[in-house]
Amino acid sequence: MKTLFIGAGNMANAICSGIIKSNISCPSEIILYDKNPNQYSKFNENCIRASSLSSAVAEANYIFLSVKPQNLKEVLGEIKDLKINEKVFVTICAGIKMSSIEAILPGVKLIRVMPNTPLLIGRGASALCKNENATDTEFKHVEGIFASMGITTRVNESNMDAITALTGSSPAYVYMFIKALQDGALELGLDNPETINLICQTLIGSALMVQNGNLSIEDQIKMVKSPNGTTEKALNVLDNENFNQIIINAMKACADRAGELSNLF
Repeated sequence: MKTLFIGAGNMANAICSGIIKSNISCPSEIILYDKNPNQYSKFNENCIRASSLSSAVAEANYIFLSVKPQNLKEVLGEIKDLKINEKVFVTICAGIKMSSIEAILPGVKLIRVMPNTPLLIGRGASALCKNENATDTEFKHVEGIFASMGITTRVNESNMDAITALTGSSPAYVYMFIKALQDGALELGLDNPETINLICQTLIGSALMVQNGNLSIEDQIKMVKSPNGTTEKALNVLDNENFNQIIINAMKACADRAGELSNLF
């Protein structure tokens, strides 16, 4: 069982590393193809570096489409005349609908995944769906790959743009929040090197209390907030600045962009 990554970027490396660490495949069963050979340097040295796209596709059973969405059409054009009927394609390209890929590769077995970058440390959140040509066994194999690097959920493809906004892009929102806390700490006179660890531990602990606790998010807030206390003063500022709506608007913009990428394909 050989797996090919077309596009050797960071996400491909994260998935490849997860496959190897979980003993789903050994490095010699993983094939890499990228037009920029410098991309191979971060991958396991025993992975196969393909000399051509056609030879890589011919040898692979599972083919990950891990190029940028705007480059996908060109890649599909290069492989559409190859023998691919029994191969399973896995697309992680944001915004690109399965029907767009099927129009170029008729009859293809296709699984669509929206992962996120915490896959790199085994804490990813990935959403998956498949077309009718991919079997349940093939789908479970791919699902197992992503489950080895975090949590997975099955969704209807119609929800994929929303998933992109919710989990695919949201690590960047979190990083911006961390940066804001760090900047705020500096303005308050805290320049201790440990500040970033305090911030991250607070976020991790708070998230785990929501994930593992029995209280609603509203009740969790009440646990921290006391009437006319320090937390209430802070939350009043966030409410007055429309913090919730800012996040919702950002998510809507993300989902809209995912739809635009599909329309541009």
